[in-house]
Amino acid sequence: MLVDTVLHSTAVTAGFEIGMLLRCARTGSGRHGRTVMEFSRQGAATRLTALLTGLSLDAHRDEYAAGGWHRYEVHRVMSTGLSDWPLSRAWAAAYERLCGSTGYQSTRQRQHRVELAEAAWRAAVLCGGTRRRGGPLAVRVSDPDLGLILVRAARVLDAPVSLRSVGGRHIVEVTTGRAEVTLRQLAAVPVAS
Repeated sequence: MLVDTVLHSTAVTAGFEIGMLLRCARTGSGRHGRTVMEFSRQGAATRLTALLTGLSLDAHRDEYAAGGWHRYEVHRVMSTGLSDWPLSRAWAAAYERLCGSTGYQSTRQRQHRVELAEAAWRAAVLCGGTRRRGGPLAVRVSDPDLGLILVRAARVLDAPVSLRSVGGRHIVEVTTGRAEVTLRQLAAVPVAS
């Protein structure tokens, strides 16, 4: 893809969700030049593969068992074209559209903002550090920008959340109710292949 091309809103949304998946799983620090990304959850790897394929990038995944006494599954996604795709431009555009303060917005701009908010929460629920036991949905992220993005995204989706920092991590917790169910369902949406 040429550097000076304009990214369509669907490409911006896909690039933003890819960036969120990589940042939530801590497999990318914003310099997404990697060709191999690893996840602890199959859903995150499946979603990333679908997003990359949707952008016409070569992507495939495999799984392997790792660890010694305590075995665990690693879900690896390989894509040779990701380093050439303008992911940082898509991330910056989406961040501005979701977190920036803009005045008048058209219906399409508001819908695109909702799509970005859903992409942010889908990625966070799929591969962020979610609470394993009972209680409301809570996502742990290490980057303060991710905490801000999730709070802004929740605001766009009318989901009441709280943000707190504990031991260098930021926890975004959703208030129990209809909004929590909606955010959990974002990660359960079947991925189109």
